Amino acid sequence: MKTLATLLRDARDLIVSLRLTVVLILFSIILVLVATLDQVNLGIWVVQQKYFNTFVVFWKTGNMSLAIFPGGYTIGGLLLLNLLAAHFYRFKFTWRKIGLWLVHAGLILLLIGQLLTGLMQDEYQLRLDQGQTKNFSESYRNVELAITDITDPKYDEVIAIPEDRLVHQTPIQHPRLPFRVAVKTYLPNATLQMGLPPATSADTTATRGVGPQILATLQPLTYKQDERNIPAAYVELTGPEGVIGIWLVSPFLDDPQHFTAGGRSWKIALRFARHYQPYSLTLLKFSHDKYAGTDIPKNFSSRLRLTTPDGRDDRDVLIYMNNPLRYAGLTFYQAGFQNNDMTTVLQVVRNPSWLIPYIACGVMTLGLVLQFGLHLVGFIGKRRALAAGARAPQPTASAPKVKVPWTAARLFPWITLGVAALAVLFSLFPPRAGGEYDLAGFGRLPTLVNGRIKPLDTVARTSLMVLQARQRVKAADGRSVSPEEWLLDVLYRPAQANAYPVFKIVHPDVLSLFNLTLEDGTPELSFTFNQLLKGLPELDRQSKMADSVESALRNSFQRGVIQLRDNIVLYESLGDSVVAPGVDDFLGHLAHFNETAPAGLAAVKAKQAGQPHDAAAAAALLELSNTFSSLESLAYLRPIPPETGKTDPKGWMNLGAALHQSLRHGRLDGASATYVALGLAWRDQQPAKFNSLVHEYRTSLEPEIPGFLAKVDLEARFNAAQPFYTSTILYVLVFLLAVFSWLKWPEALSRAALWLTGLAWVLTTAGIVTRMWLEGRPPVTNLYSSALFIGWAAVALCLLLEVTYRNAIGSVAAGLIGFATLLIAHHLALGGDTLEMMRAVLDSNFWLATHVVTVTLGYSATFLAGFLALIYVIRGVFTRSLDAATADSLNRMVYGVVCFATVLSFVGTVLGGIWADQSWGRFWGWDPKENGALIIVLWNALILHARWGGLIKARGLMALAIFGNIVTAWSWFGVNMLGVGLHSYGFIDAAFWWLLAFVASQLAFIAVTGLPLPRWRSFRPVSAAK
Repeated sequence: MKTLATLLRDARDLIVSLRLTVVLILFSIILVLVATLDQVNLGIWVVQQKYFNTFVVFWKTGNMSLAIFPGGYTIGGLLLLNLLAAHFYRFKFTWRKIGLWLVHAGLILLLIGQLLTGLMQDEYQLRLDQGQTKNFSESYRNVELAITDITDPKYDEVIAIPEDRLVHQTPIQHPRLPFRVAVKTYLPNATLQMGLPPATSADTTATRGVGPQILATLQPLTYKQDERNIPAAYVELTGPEGVIGIWLVSPFLDDPQHFTAGGRSWKIALRFARHYQPYSLTLLKFSHDKYAGTDIPKNFSSRLRLTTPDGRDDRDVLIYMNNPLRYAGLTFYQAGFQNNDMTTVLQVVRNPSWLIPYIACGVMTLGLVLQFGLHLVGFIGKRRALAAGARAPQPTASAPKVKVPWTAARLFPWITLGVAALAVLFSLFPPRAGGEYDLAGFGRLPTLVNGRIKPLDTVARTSLMVLQARQRVKAADGRSVSPEEWLLDVLYRPAQANAYPVFKIVHPDVLSLFNLTLEDGTPELSFTFNQLLKGLPELDRQSKMADSVESALRNSFQRGVIQLRDNIVLYESLGDSVVAPGVDDFLGHLAHFNETAPAGLAAVKAKQAGQPHDAAAAAALLELSNTFSSLESLAYLRPIPPETGKTDPKGWMNLGAALHQSLRHGRLDGASATYVALGLAWRDQQPAKFNSLVHEYRTSLEPEIPGFLAKVDLEARFNAAQPFYTSTILYVLVFLLAVFSWLKWPEALSRAALWLTGLAWVLTTAGIVTRMWLEGRPPVTNLYSSALFIGWAAVALCLLLEVTYRNAIGSVAAGLIGFATLLIAHHLALGGDTLEMMRAVLDSNFWLATHVVTVTLGYSATFLAGFLALIYVIRGVFTRSLDAATADSLNRMVYGVVCFATVLSFVGTVLGGIWADQSWGRFWGWDPKENGALIIVLWNALILHARWGGLIKARGLMALAIFGNIVTAWSWFGVNMLGVGLHSYGFIDAAFWWLLAFVASQLAFIAVTGLPLPRWRSFRPVSAAK
């Protein structure tokens, strides 16, 4: 039997052990994951209370609550105890371990800071109409019963009864009230309806105020983030002489209800709890800026007047996204707007401990950099010593120098690189397409679409990607139609365009709306507009029904009809950009506009002046004006630039708006006349005239919009070059060469693979840099660019590994990851233009360049570690090529990359917390995307602590690194599919199933990793293998 001293020693060893650390990190991951998934049903605030701001997580079943898991306070408290005990008992301070000391000290401070934040932080909202002044903010969730004595005209005396007293329905006798307050019925969530309530219960029947005309109905409580519980209560006031009356009160009732009691005047209201401050804010102006031609918000800002009663402060302040106001212990953030931009909504936060996470994360970041930096320096020193030893002369008899002949094996890397480089150059500078028409020149004409000035070539390509997932059209006669030619037909020859099979439809039930089957389409499952025309009314009806279903609950058919409906709208909007629908020979009429318009203008002016006029000419001009209005409302493109010298994108117009302006002058402007003439030349098959118009118009634009024109030219050439497609092919070649190098010509093939990896990486770099210049942003701005950057960064790390180890493993990983990420990017491009405009809250190049880039680098490193582990497992289980040296190299690679991933993912996540604190007042708000990033950090930390504690060896490290692929994929894509949170991009049907397939494949490899070593071919004796 163990003695007390032994038990205490065992308890101490458990508290300070790395085993407990690993278990607590694992519990943290599970808690965060479940809490994230539960946000589909519950709002973030409820999730925080249920999972994190509690000691125990309960599961409710009927009337019972079962404790099922430790809560955030318990796990955090045990982690804090584990860290403190380890520091005082196990860790010995040395300069070599100063990094670890800083990391754990920062983590201790962070845990304490989060505890204080949970206990001390308060959040309110301040709504201000333009010109309105307030000296208080309101709770978003809690209410109070406000009874106000308004007898004295100089001031009001308010008695506020908090919600918890109302819920318990305990009678209240306040010393300043001449009556008793009793809540007869409290409805936590209610709706109000005009009408006489049934006289079934005295507890639910109001006798005073507006209550007798209104019925309050109990509703189920809602816990969703975008919904709000609005309570109601029946309140009875009883004075010395008996019952004064029963009032129905609710925040739904905007105005307080007045009454008299005890010889004084009163008003009563149930309102959201107020927090008063010793100063006032007045909304002078709210600004809601949008990108030209879109509803995409560019900026929200509120200009306010801050005044204090003592006159100490009386000044204007400006609050906008990422620029809050910190004043007197409160921070005001721009949260939203209401009432057609006449009301601003500010988030108000009081958090005395807001600075602690900043300090803690800074200390941890420094510690991680020092810890792994020292290891890296030591590793580099060892590699240099090994290399120097390998180069040192051996004490053997000198041998005569023999010139090694240039064999085919030695020439192969140079030949491969030369051929690949020529192919890349050819792709970057493709020859001009054959044909009589200058289609490339037309494609370089600028237009404004979705807030961005871009070439018509981009419009054509992105539209085709949306419609059919390909950039070229296959005509009925088998001819390949270029994007520019297709767009010209859509604009000017709709009969020809409607015969092109460009609508990709894969769902048979959607096709049944048009009485079509999959066999009626092309082999690529594409259909023409003519085939769909008769079924458009039914498609419209079905899509309206699907719109009424919540997006996360739609089935594949409903998503299919909505997608097809949107594609039809895009196609028709493109077609209505130049030629007004339903007007015969619209271009022909416009060609003679300059001759006919003056007479019509004169007739209209004479008519307005009451003078004799040509009624027919006036009517024709008015009809033309109506046609232009229709074109203005339908047109998708804005190809008409502003006047010379103006660079604001808001000045770009569609053809309908420009034609309206032309009515005032009686002449078409130059740009409108050009597009009319281009249409006539294309329609009438006049290539010489078409080419001349394109050249002249391009020349005329050069002095007007030189800056935009240079970008437009580069973008069109970038589209034609398709550098990422070329890189994809190169990565396939890299993978094949590197794999075959393990079988034949190891030096020559591995060197060729390394050089091609460098070429592909340089080409991808050029593509990313071009996108950055075109967009004016850092490299990562959306999911598409994140795929490019993850692959780019992972390949860069692979190059470093390959240069260091020279065993083709880095090249194999580069080929796999480079190809996979570019393939993902290709499918993400099916959503449209990938150079999107940034929404207001994301419009910060600083945070995009720091937080987003760093956290994406963490994704890259975590993925790379997982792919290196896959190589270890595949070579070990299925081949005999995993010798001891290769296994040791892979083991070191995976461990080193996990260390790198830990630093990057942690720093990136911390920067995200700081950005969030600057944007909406929460360093950590438990948003799904934030939680996904946190799980990556925790998982990498779990791998390191499990290895340091001896809980895993080489195979365990590989299994955990492979599972890191699942964790990263879920953080990258999975959380976006939940449909909740500030980073939700909506459900993506195809991506969901691919994500499941990827997870299943990684789980299968993890299972294979667990096979006994005798089942691994590389560890099986040769005799057994035979």
